[in-house]
Amino acid sequence: MLFLRDGEIKATLTTMMNKLAFSHKLILEPLFKSVSQIDEESDRERMDAIDKLMEQLLEERNTLIALMSKGFLEPALFNQERNVLDSEIKNLTTEKTNLVTNSASGVLRANEIKDLINYVSADNFNGDYTEELFEEFVVNIIVNSRDELTFNLKCGLSLKEKVMR
Repeated sequence: MLFLRDGEIKATLTTMMNKLAFSHKLILEPLFKSVSQIDEESDRERMDAIDKLMEQLLEERNTLIALMSKGFLEPALFNQERNVLDSEIKNLTTEKTNLVTNSASGVLRANEIKDLINYVSADNFNGDYTEELFEEFVVNIIVNSRDELTFNLKCGLSLKEKVMR
């Protein structure tokens, strides 16, 4: 069974944060720019395309209903075609919901990265461990071995660090 002293974990987190402070312009700022820019445009374009497809499918469905009400379609064929259209509409709705959720999580992730950048680049950053530091930025810690930890940060980064003894 693996165990580490509390002080070793705190020292390791402190070392990792100091490394981030030293290299935030090389690591965190490009990450922030890429996270905040990449998905917005493509997600908006895809949402617009989904809206247009849904409009077309709803028009087809209304046309299908009109043809059925006038007696031009057999009930079996009507039900079959309506089920296909309803299935496509449901799939597009699910995709759009996922895009909205992913977009919101991307904004949240970008904000978490920005908070980390502000913390490590602040003039009053002293590199010391505090409970607030841990609670604000770390989701959990994975003990890979007695000599290595992985810190999963709220901004989505998973950083491995050698244990400081």
